[in-house]
Amino acid sequence: MMSSILLFHICAGAIALLAGYAVAFIKKGQVAHKYLGRTYVVAILFLGLSGTYIAILREVPLSLLNGLVLCYLVLSSLNTVWQSPARINYFDKLLFVFVTLIILGFVWYGYQASHTVGGKLGGFGIEAFAVFGSIMVCFWIGDYRNLKQGGLRGKSRLIRHLWRMYFPLMMSTAAFFLGQSRHLPEIVQRIEFLLVPLLFVVFTAVFWVVKVGTEKFRMNQIHS
Repeated sequence: MMSSILLFHICAGAIALLAGYAVAFIKKGQVAHKYLGRTYVVAILFLGLSGTYIAILREVPLSLLNGLVLCYLVLSSLNTVWQSPARINYFDKLLFVFVTLIILGFVWYGYQASHTVGGKLGGFGIEAFAVFGSIMVCFWIGDYRNLKQGGLRGKSRLIRHLWRMYFPLMMSTAAFFLGQSRHLPEIVQRIEFLLVPLLFVVFTAVFWVVKVGTEKFRMNQIHS
């Protein structure tokens, strides 16, 4: 059973990475972008859910929470572009509650890690929970701002969509190339090679955010 779930998790991750990288090269608004984007979202959801399940079985709280983070980010990103500008819906409120619970999870498990004998919980210390928890607080602030304003419009809306699509790709890339480097061919296990995919995702995300922030974009260019 565990081996089947793990294989499913690996396949979902591979599809998510391939689709995510491909979307970065395709012009926004094209049919290929639309369907690759949907493939990426579904793969990330399966990756996050299967990762959470595996983490529960293996008792790794950080991976459990990060699996939920992946789901939260792509769902909130999609919800941003699937509704009209300057609008919020019930799903926005549910996701706000969801991310609040995730943050509380990081706080709780970080507290538990700080009180263990070795200072670690599931192989991770309080620093890891603090870093990811702080990142999620930033997304929480974005959700609060979105709700308070009754929805975003224009560039702010597009930038919200982009960051929430790219961050799961950054997490997945780091988890595969850095976290599982021992399974890669020995020739590419050097850190300078392992960092290339992650830097590619980071620079691509920054490029699109800057481009959207400095140019006039139509909403249908980013629609998934």
